[in-house]
Formats: sequence, C-alpha cells, structure tokens
Amino acid sequence: MSYKALYRTYRPSTFAQVAGQQHIVKTLSNALKENKIAHAYLFCGPRGTGKTSMARLFAKSLNCEDGFGNQCNSCPNCLAVIEGSHPDIIEMDAASNRGIDDIRDLVSKVKYSPTLGKYKIYIIDEVHMMTTEAFNALLKTLEEPPSNVVFILCTTEPYKLMPTILSRVQRYDFNKVSDKDLLGNLKYVCEKEGIKVEEEALKLIVSLSDGGVRDSLSMLDQAIAYSGSTLELHHIEELYGLTTLEEKVNLLKALNDGNVKYFSTKLDELISHGTDIKRLTQDLIDIVKDLLIFKNTRDYSILKVVTRTVADETSFSKKNLLFMLDTLIDTYSQYRFVSNLSSLLEICFLKISSSCGNEEPIVEEVKVEKKVEPKVVATPIQEVKKEEPKKEEIKVDSKGVRELVDEGTPYSLSEEDTINIMQQGDKLEKQRIIDCWPKLDSLVTSGNLEGYVSLLKSSCSPRIVSKNVLVLEAQFGHIAKKISFKENQDGLVKVIETITGKKYTITVLTNTEYIDRVQKFFNLRNAGKLPDTYPVEINIKK
Repeated sequence: MSYKALYRTYRPSTFAQVAGQQHIVKTLSNALKENKIAHAYLFCGPRGTGKTSMARLFAKSLNCEDGFGNQCNSCPNCLAVIEGSHPDIIEMDAASNRGIDDIRDLVSKVKYSPTLGKYKIYIIDEVHMMTTEAFNALLKTLEEPPSNVVFILCTTEPYKLMPTILSRVQRYDFNKVSDKDLLGNLKYVCEKEGIKVEEEALKLIVSLSDGGVRDSLSMLDQAIAYSGSTLELHHIEELYGLTTLEEKVNLLKALNDGNVKYFSTKLDELISHGTDIKRLTQDLIDIVKDLLIFKNTRDYSILKVVTRTVADETSFSKKNLLFMLDTLIDTYSQYRFVSNLSSLLEICFLKISSSCGNEEPIVEEVKVEKKVEPKVVATPIQEVKKEEPKKEEIKVDSKGVRELVDEGTPYSLSEEDTINIMQQGDKLEKQRIIDCWPKLDSLVTSGNLEGYVSLLKSSCSPRIVSKNVLVLEAQFGHIAKKISFKENQDGLVKVIETITGKKYTITVLTNTEYIDRVQKFFNLRNAGKLPDTYPVEINIKK
C-alpha cells in the first residue's frame, strides 16, 4: 500500500478531534441538535485551518445513520465519506472548474434526490476563483435550493466574493490555530507514529506553520523523513535553513556595534545556505521584542524566544532596541513590494548599524595613572551641570511665497532620472544637508511658510543630492503628495535655502519608491549595466 501523508492520515473524523475552531464546532453542533440547518454556508479563513475538513464532518453529521448530528464512523454513510466515495457529497475545486458551463452542469443535477443519505451536500473549494458569470448562474439555486440540498463554500479570500453571494450564506470565519492546540496535535501524532521528539523541535514547527494544521503536519512529515524516528531541534534548523538563536543574537550584536563586516559576511553566508529572509526578519523582530520587554520588566517568565542567559548577557540600550524594532518591522512590511528580499534586508541592516553603531557610550572609560602608594582612594566625580545653549532662532522670509496647497499639479521623478541622480550623487553635500536638517526646529516663520516647515519636519529625510537637485524620502504618501505639487515648489525651495544656504529643486519619493529604486540601482551596478549619465537639469515650474 502506498504511503499516506500525515495530514491525510490524521484528518479529524469527529468534531471532538478538530484542532482549534471551537467556536465553529460549538455553533454547528448546536445547529444540528436543534435541527436548524441552513441551505448554504461559507467557510473562510487562512489555508490549512480546517475548512474542508469541517465541511466533510458537517456532511457526515447530516447523513450519519447513527442519528442526525452524529459521526459514528462505522455506518455505510460515514465510511463512504471517509473513503471519499459518497455519491451524495460532491466536492468541486473552483480553481479548475470555475466557468459557467461547470456551474450549469452542477445546477442541472441539484434537482435529483440523494441516493444514499438524507442530504445531498455540495462542497465548493476555492470558491473565490469562480467567474462572475458562474456566480450569477449559481445565485438562484444558492438562494432557494431543494430542501435536501446544502451548499458549503470554502475560500481563503472571502472579500473577492460578490455581495449577492455573501448575503445568501451563513458565514463562519476560521482562525489560525493557537500554538497550544498545534503543539498538542503534533505530540499526539508523534506518539501514534512512535517518533521520539524534542519538544523544542515541535515548537519550532509550530512557529513555522503559522497557525495552519495542515502545514504543521506536512512539515512534521518532511522532518521525520529527514531525521528518522528521532527528531531533534537541529534537524528542523538544518532542513529549513534556519539560523540558531545564538547566530541571530550575534547578528543583532554586530548591528548594535556597527560591525558591518561581520553582519555583511554573515548575511551572505545565510543566503547561500538557503535561509528564508522573511523568516529571519521575523525571528529578529521576536528577539528584539523579547529583549525590549525584558529591559522594561526584568521578568524572565514572560520571555518567549530569548533564553534567560541571552537576556542577562545582552546589553542593548532601549533606544537602540526601539530603533531596531521599528526598522525591522518597516522592512518586513516592504517585502511584498520587492523581488530581491536580501538586498532590502541588507539596506535595513546598514540603516540600523549606522544609527546604533554611532551611538555615544553611556559611560566613558576613564584612564587613571597608577600611584606608588599601596592604597588608592577613590573620589567621587561630581556631575558638572552644563548650561544648555539657547537655540538659535532663524527667521525665514516668506515674501512672494503662497501658502501651502493641499491640491495641485503633481510632479513625479522618473526612475531613469532617479538613477541618473544617484550616479552623480554628492555624499559630502548630502551629509551637510543632513547636518543642517535640525535647523528646521529653529525656524521662526512669518507669513505663509509655517505649513512648509511642518511638512518637512513631519516625516521627510534628505536622501540624494546632485548639483541643484535634492531628493527627499517621505514616510507617508499624503506627505509625498503635497511635496510633489508644483504649486508648493517655491515655498519648499525657500525653506531649504534658509537652512542650507543653497537653492535646490525639491523632488520626493515615497518610502516604497525609494527602496525600490535603490535596489534597482544596485542591481544595475552589480551587473555592470548602469546607463551613461547626463546633465542633471530638473526644473519644476508652476
């Protein structure tokens, strides 16, 4: 007999065996007890959380000969459901049967009575893949099917369904299964299969499966094939190209210390070993979050990822931990927009390193000359209070400049122009502008420039400078939109000229655009395909 995958072998055969989803089990069980059966159901939620399994269990409960609502698993109806051969339970994959002809064929057969059970049940998986015409062909039947017909629609993307479909079904939202339930299910399977396993290995599988029962069992199946009858933590790490906690903590230490050589070499090594970039980023986020919580509570019991030893030995400042957390989370959110994840993560590491690695030490080392006397008396160092220098107030002339507008004519910097400016970028001038940026806080505005100052202070950073062009990065789209208006150019130029002493044409990129174009620049440079440069002449006229 051919091997049967674990997720198929241990598919739940009764409601009691379902991992998680107790709110749905309870609701359906009560509906069966009260004989309140709807004509159509929608089971929606993440993949691998039990939607199709629940649909089969519900179908089994409707037709079990042991009584309405039971799953005896021994009567002809239950056995036929288990074997997948029940003539009255029709499963259809809408991904491959999505057209109007498929649905017309289904509708034409709905009128026939069940042959073996009391109910005829149609389970349509991935229902969101159906065409609009197919949905329309199903509508009337879905609203008023024969009394002995039940439709169960399953989908991972309910928002793609037509409102007319959603209004005709009872909707059940499946949640990701809790780590506790997944771990208990994996332990049960390992016990049944006679597998000796480390609990830490199962916890790692639970973490990787992200709330999916099917994924967790598939991973366990693969891990057993790799390790044999004894499964340990290092087997999972080797199989899925994962880094150890020690490696990840050392990586964070290198970022904190500004050790570019170490983290750059380590990242290349991890990538060459097939490490999942998204998973690595998420793991680093979890570690930093643990360390930050511990830094504030000093409570070992709440540590989820980090060990007690690691918590005691790491000495990151709260400021650095917060910056790491913000930057890593922001980078993770950008992965869906780019194709080269490793380049984006490397940019993230460089950003963290340049900020954290340059932080002034909290306590400076003081060298004391040794004396001849056998005893050394330590004298306390008195703290010298320094008077804070008064902020220099800079007045900006707003003569002839209109107020900031919220609607106008937008100007966008083309990808070609951006890469051209990057090629001719002046790093020294960029650093000079960055050093001048805090002067925005000291501006005393008069007239119409207050809005421009606030706009630049809110979420903008100088990114590229070339001759007379300054490219800003805006963290938020609505900020970038205002900066891009040609009508706002004079005010922006005036404010930047006030703090830097030089006039620039001001252009802007959103955070996503900037990351994307930096990546393309590096890709072209690494491939030796950077285009020829041309004079930077960008004039934005009102």
